[in-house]
Amino acid sequence: MKRMLLFFGAFAVGMAMAALAACVMLLPGWLKEAALQSRRPAPVQIAVPAAEGEPIPTPASTSLPRKDFTDLLARNPDVVGWIAIEDTPVDFPVVQGRDNDYYLRHDLDGNYDIEGIPYADYECDVEKGRHLILYGHNMGVGETARFSSLQNYRQLDYYTRHPVITVDTLWGSTLYKVTAVYLLTARPSDADYFAFNQYVDFADEAAQQRYLEEIAARALYTAGDFIHPDERLLSLCICTYEMEDARLVVMARPLRPGESTAADRVTVNPHPKLPDRWPAGN
Repeated sequence: MKRMLLFFGAFAVGMAMAALAACVMLLPGWLKEAALQSRRPAPVQIAVPAAEGEPIPTPASTSLPRKDFTDLLARNPDVVGWIAIEDTPVDFPVVQGRDNDYYLRHDLDGNYDIEGIPYADYECDVEKGRHLILYGHNMGVGETARFSSLQNYRQLDYYTRHPVITVDTLWGSTLYKVTAVYLLTARPSDADYFAFNQYVDFADEAAQQRYLEEIAARALYTAGDFIHPDERLLSLCICTYEMEDARLVVMARPLRPGESTAADRVTVNPHPKLPDRWPAGN
């Protein structure tokens, strides 16, 4: 009996030590994420004078207040916004550099960082463009750093719990509803290569509609009535590791007037257009 108690005591101590070691290893990452998220911009406070005896008007309950990026811009003038998905680890500033490489391996202060920081495609017009494309790292299965949790949108229940993305920019704030998730190859040499990020704008609604039809063919699923050809697109792009040079894209469109933020009805694509190199069974 004493031997068994000693065994279980040693086992418990070992488990506690392992848990402590894991916490020590993860602590720097947690602190780094918390430090970034503590920089979340506050709503701009606008004082509206009212005539004597009249109440001060308030914005409509459906509108989002513009955010104050003064502190973030003082830290890095490349800051263009902030992205957040409620109840997920995605809650970060967004920058935009002169290319699509620099912030892949640099942090908000320009220091080398393998996790980088979410950034807008350098060709996007963040203020007025028809298509806002944001990139972020997927650090691997089970990871949560940066955009890693976006890989969970392959599962329908994850979409159901997280259908809305909030994007605050220097020019205003928008709620977006997730409407499609698709997979593609990033190798230009592949015969089925689709350069989704070349479409940072569209000549007209017909051109955007053709683009949307291509996305619908590739989508694992679509939500609601998909996207109207006159709506702005939001695409969040990450690496995925079922094959080399694979990408997963989560596409969304702005919340429509009077629309609920609840998840929409999902239509599963029984035969999504996957990359030719995609491994069977994945």
